[in-house]
Amino acid sequence: MSKFSLFTLFLSATIVVIVAELMVNEYVKYPAGGKNLSASVLQTETATVPAAGVSTDSTQEQAGIGISYALISAAGFKDSSLQRIPFNGIMFESLDLRDFKSVPVTANNLLENNRKTVATFYEFRANSRMLSTEVYRMLKEKSGKLVGAAVNEANGFGEGSFFINFVERPGNAFLIVNTGDNVYALTYLKELHPMIKSLLAEIVKGDSVSKK
Repeated sequence: MSKFSLFTLFLSATIVVIVAELMVNEYVKYPAGGKNLSASVLQTETATVPAAGVSTDSTQEQAGIGISYALISAAGFKDSSLQRIPFNGIMFESLDLRDFKSVPVTANNLLENNRKTVATFYEFRANSRMLSTEVYRMLKEKSGKLVGAAVNEANGFGEGSFFINFVERPGNAFLIVNTGDNVYALTYLKELHPMIKSLLAEIVKGDSVSKK
C-alpha cells in the first residue's frame, strides 16, 4: 500500500473519530437530539410581544401581571389592549415610590384601539396577605401627604380601598385596592368606572381561585 493511501486512511479515521466525539458531546448537551432546543426557540417566538407593544396573555403570565387581556375582556372592555410600560417609581405622576423596594411593581396602560391610553394599572405583587396590608397602608399614608389631593376611603373593593381626589385632575379616578395577596392601583377616565368595578370583581374572583 502506498504512503499516500496510508495517509488518506489515517486522515479518514481521524475525521470519523472527531465527528463521533462532536456528536456525543452534542447529545450530552441536548439529549433529545436538538428537539428540546427547537421547542425552546418556538416557545420564545410565541411569547414575543407584538410590534405595537400590545401584551398577549402568554407575556402577561411570564411577567407575572394579574390584570390580563382575558380579565379586561371579561369586564366588558371592547377594542382594548394592554401595553406593558416600565415603572419609573412615580405612580399617578405624583406619588413618589422611588425608595420603595419591598415588592415588585408592574404597570400596564389600557389602550383603546391600540392608540389612546384610557387607564393605567399598577400591581404590587406581595404574595403575602400581611405584606400586602403593609403595602396598602404605606400607599395610603403617602397619598394623605400629597399636596392638592385628598384621600377618600371607599372600602367598596377587596379588603380595603380608597380614592385619591386630585383637584387639578377631576376627569380621572385614582383608586387603590387591597385584595388577597396583592395591591392594585388604578387610574382611569371616570366614565369607565362601571367596567372598572367589573374588572375588580374579576380580579378578586381570580385571586380567590388561585388560593384554592
